[in-house]
Amino acid sequence: PHMELYGTAGAIFVPDPNFFGGEVTVAGTDTVPKPLPAWDHPLGVTNHEGHEETVANYRGAGLADMAQAILKKRDIRCGIDRMTHVVDIMMAIMDSGRTGKFVTLKTTCKRPAYLGPAQAKALMR
Repeated sequence: PHMELYGTAGAIFVPDPNFFGGEVTVAGTDTVPKPLPAWDHPLGVTNHEGHEETVANYRGAGLADMAQAILKKRDIRCGIDRMTHVVDIMMAIMDSGRTGKFVTLKTTCKRPAYLGPAQAKALMR
């Protein structure tokens, strides 16, 4: 399954959010779908045979990143402020779908630090 998210300036179509990797397509106000260029990132490499396809399954990456953050005393990418915001987003998506109206989010959060290829490889030691 994939996910489609629609906004005022276009739409984004992403692969199964349970895994990493896969093609991402965007459509602007012209409604023409355009695939984004493939990203060469270690967490996008397929490594697991799924039910219908091979997928990039790195379920331990978040936990490994959290452990490194605790040891290095840096911000945790999946901290409570971000998780609260994610729940707010999910609820707003459900409310918007049910009512057909725009929903204003009640929360915000600071964007987490970028997880680059070298950092991702370090998580897979």
